[in-house]
Amino acid sequence: MKILLQGAFLLGALLSQELTADSGKPEYRHGFSLVNEQRYPPDFTHFEYLNPNAPKGGRLVLSTELDINNFSSEWSNTVKVAPGMGQTYDFLLTRADDELSGYYGSLAEGVAVADDMLSIAFRLRPEARWHDGTPITAHDVKFSYDYGKGTMDGQLFADWLDSVEILGRHEVRIKLTTRLTTANLALFGYGQILPARYWKGRNPSETTMDVPLGSGPYRVAEFKQGRYIRYERVCDYWGKDLPVNRGRFNFDEIRYDVYRDATVAREALRKGLFDAYVEGDIRHWVSSYNVPSRDKGWLVLAEAANGIFVGPAAVVAFNVRYAPFDDPVVREALALALDYKWLNRVLNHGLYEQPRSYFANSVFASSGLPDSAELALLEPFRDTVPARVFTDAFDNPQSRGVGRNRDALLRAQKLLAQAGWRIHDGVLVNEDGKPFEIEFLSSEITQRRILLPYIDALKVLGINARIRLMESAQLINRRRSYDFDAMIHSIYLMVPPDLMASYFLHSSAANSPVTGNVAGIADPVIDFLINEGGVATTLEQMVASSRALDRVLLWNFYHVPLNAYSKQRIVHWNKFGRADLGHEPMNQSVFPVGWWYDEHTAAQIPGNETVEAFVCPDSHQMTEQE
Repeated sequence: MKILLQGAFLLGALLSQELTADSGKPEYRHGFSLVNEQRYPPDFTHFEYLNPNAPKGGRLVLSTELDINNFSSEWSNTVKVAPGMGQTYDFLLTRADDELSGYYGSLAEGVAVADDMLSIAFRLRPEARWHDGTPITAHDVKFSYDYGKGTMDGQLFADWLDSVEILGRHEVRIKLTTRLTTANLALFGYGQILPARYWKGRNPSETTMDVPLGSGPYRVAEFKQGRYIRYERVCDYWGKDLPVNRGRFNFDEIRYDVYRDATVAREALRKGLFDAYVEGDIRHWVSSYNVPSRDKGWLVLAEAANGIFVGPAAVVAFNVRYAPFDDPVVREALALALDYKWLNRVLNHGLYEQPRSYFANSVFASSGLPDSAELALLEPFRDTVPARVFTDAFDNPQSRGVGRNRDALLRAQKLLAQAGWRIHDGVLVNEDGKPFEIEFLSSEITQRRILLPYIDALKVLGINARIRLMESAQLINRRRSYDFDAMIHSIYLMVPPDLMASYFLHSSAANSPVTGNVAGIADPVIDFLINEGGVATTLEQMVASSRALDRVLLWNFYHVPLNAYSKQRIVHWNKFGRADLGHEPMNQSVFPVGWWYDEHTAAQIPGNETVEAFVCPDSHQMTEQE
């Protein structure tokens, strides 16, 4: 990814070209990027990482842990919707997965951004249709973004949205309260457009088993509550020949079967009951697929781009809203107590790594000492950020990975003494004699593998640490009321960094009931640096602000990082062609939308019976000449 970001783009802002200031009339272009010249010209035919000649047809069966019990809107994640529902809708823009911040027209044939960056206009494709054949109009866009602004997630993601103005039947302008950022721009690529007339008098956030009207490449064909859902490709999908879609959406039929237990799902995969599984547990990746079908080439273990995520996939998050976790000295001592190298060797076959940055494996990760561009941002806050931001290069605690990490524990002991904690009768207490206690909340029994060795090390320091296992609803309630000390927490930081930094790190998310900012970070310096990255107009500006942000976060020890994001590991039956494998580093894997059914390789698998499935008239297999 670093090579991609550093070498694949010509730097330059395109901002002055987006709107004619004198006339006030939008000057539309085929796409938009905030920080780079776009890779693809107006007459591009397809994304280079996709196969525009991918055959249509075949059937893909996947597993899911989600229940099939809700078809409401995905704008709000307060409820879980059926898997795959996103592919039944269209989006204004599509992000190019081989660019940093390049978006191209999908439902919108043109996009125009004002010179002052306070409004963005879209011209819709007049041929765009809902599945019932009626046109998609500006009224639908206004309804969707007015609704999105009012959802719980909208309070975090759409508070920058001021109003939506209809300029014509297929033209709409969205006015912003602040300058457009890359995070704002992303919402136009990931926010689904809903049919206003269908949802009139209904609440898109309420759970429903009525399948709503869509416009995307697939429609719901059949489902059984709690068991499965089956999608069929829309044969006359209005957008199938758009440049952003060529090579995507190749299966005639996609089915999700519910497996609530991962062990059962793996056994079902090995028996061929479904086709592909994203393996998230390194133990099973190493040892659970050593079966005869793999030796014969029928079952394949493949790796692909991990997606747009960087940095730690999970962290131990301390609740910094309360003492003693509001003290960065205490948090540093707690970070020293976790021996990651031992955990990785014993639990993960040594195949993971502990990230040294919130943006590890990208050009945005800090290293060494701050350069001049970073110092220009950090200097005004020299008296408020940790002094080591300016003087020391950050690194995680080091160990041999064998036995106790004695050196780290001695350093932790000194830091705790510095913070006013001392050992009394083998117990760590403060000046008032109150013992140091940590309760780790968890709803996943597998997290004990990580927490128990950590707790053992904390007890050496005199800390009374324990795990409180509870069911997920109770944990969510405790989390929403901030009634916890610490927990293992997933983090989804993306490229570019400000796409999700506000949700996980900004003070505006510290006290939201749906926050990703579990630790409760509320630092005006962090807020400033996140904003600077969002309004950057060159890659250099975004890099400088992100690296400066990284340093402030690291030296405050809000989290103990666990595994870094790595490649996506996919176990699948050898039935498919894959466009993304072997391509240059990408922001996101194209599994499964860029895959296709290959009947020639599938025929080599004994017992691979042809399942009677839905077939579109345009379905075909590639010839040898193709």
